[in-house]
Amino acid sequence: MAFSNNIISFDGNKALEPRFTLREEHRSVVQSCRELVLKNIPKLGGEMFEKLDDALYELADKADNNHLRTAHFDAMREVRKEREKIESHFIGGILAGYDNFWQNGPTNQRAASSVRDLDSDEFSLVEEADLEEGLAVSNMISRGENHYYRDLYALDQRFGSLAGGVQVDRISNPLAPAAICNSFHESIRGLSLDISVTLVIYKNFEHFVVDALGGFYQELNRQLADAGVLPKLTRKVRRSKTYIAPNTTATSTGDAGIGNAGYEQDDEVAGLQAEVFSTLQQLLLQRRAPISPAAAVHQASLPVVDTSELVSALSLLQQRDTAAVYEEGYQSLPVVDLRSNLKRAVQLGEGDDADRKIGQNDEDAIDVISMLFEFILEDRNLPDAMKALLARLQIPMLKVAILDKTFFSKKQHPARRLLNNLAQAAVGWSESSGRDEGGLYTRIESIVERILTGFENNVDTFVELNDEFTEFLEKEQRGSQVTEERAAQVTLGKEQLQVARHEVFQQINNRLLGRDDIPQVVLTLIREGWKDVLLLTYLRKGNDGPEWQRALKLMDRLLWSVEAKPEKSQRQELLKEIPVLLKSLRTGLNGISYDQHKMARLFKELQSCHVDSLKGKGCRPAGDNAGTREVPSVAEPATAGAAEQPPAQDNTQAAITEEIVLQSPAIGEVADPSQRDEHLETAEQLPIGTWLDVTNEEDDTYRAKLSWRSKVSGTCLFVNRKGMKVAEVSVQGLATWFRSGKAVVLDEVSVPLMDRALKAMVQVLKNTGDT
Repeated sequence: MAFSNNIISFDGNKALEPRFTLREEHRSVVQSCRELVLKNIPKLGGEMFEKLDDALYELADKADNNHLRTAHFDAMREVRKEREKIESHFIGGILAGYDNFWQNGPTNQRAASSVRDLDSDEFSLVEEADLEEGLAVSNMISRGENHYYRDLYALDQRFGSLAGGVQVDRISNPLAPAAICNSFHESIRGLSLDISVTLVIYKNFEHFVVDALGGFYQELNRQLADAGVLPKLTRKVRRSKTYIAPNTTATSTGDAGIGNAGYEQDDEVAGLQAEVFSTLQQLLLQRRAPISPAAAVHQASLPVVDTSELVSALSLLQQRDTAAVYEEGYQSLPVVDLRSNLKRAVQLGEGDDADRKIGQNDEDAIDVISMLFEFILEDRNLPDAMKALLARLQIPMLKVAILDKTFFSKKQHPARRLLNNLAQAAVGWSESSGRDEGGLYTRIESIVERILTGFENNVDTFVELNDEFTEFLEKEQRGSQVTEERAAQVTLGKEQLQVARHEVFQQINNRLLGRDDIPQVVLTLIREGWKDVLLLTYLRKGNDGPEWQRALKLMDRLLWSVEAKPEKSQRQELLKEIPVLLKSLRTGLNGISYDQHKMARLFKELQSCHVDSLKGKGCRPAGDNAGTREVPSVAEPATAGAAEQPPAQDNTQAAITEEIVLQSPAIGEVADPSQRDEHLETAEQLPIGTWLDVTNEEDDTYRAKLSWRSKVSGTCLFVNRKGMKVAEVSVQGLATWFRSGKAVVLDEVSVPLMDRALKAMVQVLKNTGDT
């Protein structure tokens, strides 16, 4: 059985569907859009077929068995032979759907694209290959809808306006990804291909056609706007024209914490909490356009729609949204025109034809909820995927607001707490975190779907869901805290190692630089052995204890022991010192598991030096036999970004060269340390726990939290919401991130979403009311 894209229409209520009309003056712009289809889509399809031939040849060449190789070569011949027919069918299907849309209207377009459900008997006959093909087409459609949701929303509105104000969506839009992908699916259905080859074809179509539709949609919108079709359209949640959209770009979401514990409310918001809804009502009233006395009298005489009827209508709209999601799995931002949809649902007339009206409090609740969710969709601190999930709660939250106006003023309202917690948890999530089963994304998605399917009017639903979500976050955060602590310990350990190395090299070089009388055996012992003894002692005991001082003193005694001893008392002292010195050296070297055979050889050479010293003539310096001095150098493996050290100028110096600098990975070029600006100050003063939105060199974005900062070097450790290290950067490197725009601070992470949204609403309404 061949795959078919099953779409169920939920528009059976004809009272909700405006009648389709296409005015004569709109025919030219409709035709110009058709020409854009002919200009763009065949070009994309042609490029896809060119690349497909190469892809199939490469797969055939790499095939590990004859069956696959033959299948790919047969597919190449079949596609080449049928290419012209496929291209004609593909573009013809799109144009047929487009023409049908403007001839018969979106309602018929939806009906034409819909087929009945399969019953259980029929479903059992669907072969696995058909299911795989269906999933491939479905994934292409979802990908296109996710990538271009803003352009598609604008195109829906403009096509709806041309069609006389009817509602157009991604199902009925004749140029949406669903229409294009389904047309291509129909065009290749007749090919006799192995399913593996068919999936390769779909993958190429996805890459070269679906992923390249952005320019096409932008050109369509630009042409429609230039023709005067909604030229000022904004890509936002639509709502009543009685107020202006708030500018919320300066606000942000909260941290991924649990609940509102420890939150200190802003003074302005705190002052509004008691009567916030009435305050918003007054501000909205000031913004509304005046109406004529006659219209006011008519409005005043109309009966008010009962609250229970409004809630029932919203439940119907809520279920329609849920059903659409279940049937087609779309993940783009759901844009809801609450007022228009609700008026159609309760069958309210307009103007003089109105026989009922929505009560003022409920009207205001619609406006405030619309503003709230517009704030969510505009908030850059929420990842787009999370915005899409939270935006689906718009209708349930409106139901809550209509049922209980304390939703706006009661900080601990169950629905409000859940919305805050969902938004706060979403801050640290990024697309790179994935959508694995059991993860944050799937948990929030599950909560949203349970609200959409299960919430009628019982607010206890939000209490139950919030308790479950809080428990999930607590469990997740316990694990992330352990991981975060481990990451900090590793970074701290690395820095302690670097500090220890620096101190060891400094102590050794203070003793060796400028001396030309040191035997090679002593240099080898220090360079290859005692250096590590000192390093281990520093790491275990620090540099302020007796162990460190004894290790330094033993190195000093070793150097003293090979110097010439002209005085008898000096030779007697050395004679007594040698057994103790050798025993202490052996103990220290054994502590670092030094090679025993090498130690025996070096001690034998050291014995010869001591004999010479006891004879009063001193041991032969390193390199005497060669006529030139070797410059002993111990070069520790330099960390990333380590500067190359200049060679020693004086070959008589026995020095251990230090090549250690603190690791300072950064995105882009690290700033000059002497440069002081606001970005460097921000980096230096950035509080622990601050979340950043970071863009790497591949233009991929991720969320990172400042977990730890070194008190010694200022090195900053960043982790993701699971506590795993994602970046380690110096203060200068962090300043470069800010300076180049590679990183942006997510502000006000401790302020719950609803509090910030209400504050922003009040501020915007005040500002627009003054103009």
